[in-house]
Amino acid sequence: MRDYHDSLEDLFNGFAAQIFVEKPCKVVNVNSQYSVDIEYYGANGTDYLYNVPVKHLQTQRSYVYLGITSGDRGTVRFLDEDVSAYVNSTIQKYPDLRTHDINDNLFCLGFYPSESRYIFPTGDLVIGTTSGAVINLTADGVSITGADVTINSSSSVTINSSSVEIGSDVTIDGKKFLEHTHSNGNQGAPTGGVI
Repeated sequence: MRDYHDSLEDLFNGFAAQIFVEKPCKVVNVNSQYSVDIEYYGANGTDYLYNVPVKHLQTQRSYVYLGITSGDRGTVRFLDEDVSAYVNSTIQKYPDLRTHDINDNLFCLGFYPSESRYIFPTGDLVIGTTSGAVINLTADGVSITGADVTINSSSSVTINSSSVEIGSDVTIDGKKFLEHTHSNGNQGAPTGGVI
């Protein structure tokens, strides 16, 4: 026979079922850099949310952009109150009773199940792609690894070092550094290394 304890438990369970906090999820569609569709997992199995805002590492002066694609994992957070006004760059001017509602969501990157976790290279700060391009900062120095490395500057590039090593096929202004034509008759003409 049910008593008031059972009724109270039913009431609390009903509240808990309607209060969303944070759940593991997977991206099923990327709408833009700031919006994704996700499937999330909970006691009721798999469900879907659409146009979920994305949380990036971003300030007014800097950012770290992690490109998102379908299949990426993370968590979906449900915020304390209605954030639709904030998302739309307006100010909330009325009292809101909505709490941890399914509509007030935010996708956060990177919570992967153990079988899918990437094994990161060691370092104090490592930025890379799973295809092999890596910038690795340690106490001993900085290394950049990749198939092609390009440095673009709108001004100048300066290298200050006690030693600089350059590979065997260096091109400057379209001319090979170690094998080029001299027009003034100095040593090395007509071709040869720099002396």
